[in-house]
Amino acid sequence: MYPIIHFFNYSIPTFGVLFLLGTGAAFLLGIQTARKYSISTMDAMFFGLFGIIGGIIGAKLLYIIVDLPNLIASPETALIRLATGGAVFYGGLIGGILGGYFYTHIYHLDSIQFFDIAVPCLALAQAFGRIGCFFNGCCYGIPYEGPGAVHYPVGAYPPSGIGLFPAQLSESAFLFGLTLLLMAVLWRSDTPGFTTGLYLITSGLFRFINEFFRADPRGAIGFLSTSQFISLLIIGLGILFILKIPQQLYEKHLKQ
Repeated sequence: MYPIIHFFNYSIPTFGVLFLLGTGAAFLLGIQTARKYSISTMDAMFFGLFGIIGGIIGAKLLYIIVDLPNLIASPETALIRLATGGAVFYGGLIGGILGGYFYTHIYHLDSIQFFDIAVPCLALAQAFGRIGCFFNGCCYGIPYEGPGAVHYPVGAYPPSGIGLFPAQLSESAFLFGLTLLLMAVLWRSDTPGFTTGLYLITSGLFRFINEFFRADPRGAIGFLSTSQFISLLIIGLGILFILKIPQQLYEKHLKQ
């Protein structure tokens, strides 16, 4: 566990470093994916910027909502947690979608095409972010002593003295693989929206399953964790994207 990187006389949050690396890699990939729909680099960059701003706001807001009792109970550490981590991915995803949509709306651009080029970049940024979670010690797994078990030191945020399932690293590996899959689908598909639907369904399904292997506190809605409940909504949204595609093709055929 290395939540802080010491560089000369500076202390830098490891999660922040991985966040910047993931964001940089996502922007570089976005420049390449934008060519699919002949989207200008400037539009792709500003769409990403609006998405990041919305994502940060959404991630922080959902974290505050989910962890509000603990933040109230320990106000002296609340600001530190918000500054060094304190983010919920699904809040970031929702905020990022709204931020990106806002950009396409005000400039009258095709939001579906922009989402298509964005989802491989988002998966890549997520993959880096989960490595940051691993070093930060958040999002840790259930007790587990099998291959790849993680042992955190005494005094760390996760439980120490026992093996834990590598929930962060398993999700990171999945997301790196998903990035490659989405890139292949994006370049081969001629149907706007299919890549976005595929991302929402696959990432939502994996997250729903992976939640069973996580032990960190993250709120609950009924018998589901907050993230599992949102995962079902994300999967449903992805299905709507896929189901809308035949209708788009039919309407396109009628216009010919």
